[in-house]
Amino acid sequence: MKWKPLFAVLLGLLIVGVRAGSAAAAPIHNQPKPQYVIYGKEWKIDGVYYYASKYTPEQVVAIETCDSSAGCALSENIKECIIVTVSGDLEVNAFVLKEKLGVSIGQQICRSITCTGFCKYGEEIWFWANKDIIVKKIVQREYLITNHGEIATSNVAYAYIDMGIVAHCRPESHPQGG
Repeated sequence: MKWKPLFAVLLGLLIVGVRAGSAAAAPIHNQPKPQYVIYGKEWKIDGVYYYASKYTPEQVVAIETCDSSAGCALSENIKECIIVTVSGDLEVNAFVLKEKLGVSIGQQICRSITCTGFCKYGEEIWFWANKDIIVKKIVQREYLITNHGEIATSNVAYAYIDMGIVAHCRPESHPQGG
């Protein structure tokens, strides 16, 4: 009867050994992942796209009167200007904006156009002008700066910049004074 406790202990050790062996043979799914050290964050411009044109109303910018009996070809040099402005969420640095787009916030941009009209003696030419302001959409993305390079995040911001101008003119003849 002394062999029964001994047999029970041996059987217990055998069961524990089989389980430990099975666990040791199982594949390891927790492989170590590469370690990233995050040094900081940086916003960058991902793209710049045409967004819209804003048209200003026409206005009379000059009136010329023909004083030649043969009629006149009258010209007017028309200059239109805008100030570069930004709306929306601008996350990038103003220096990045200047480098990428070639314009600075607050910068004045002007365009000139020569407008020519024909009229008879005693008539006036009214020079109407307006401008198209070109609006571009700036897509910005936040990047993590790590020891393995930059990693794009899902953080995106949009800004809109008035940065271009197209001047238009239209001559219109009228009887003098009207």
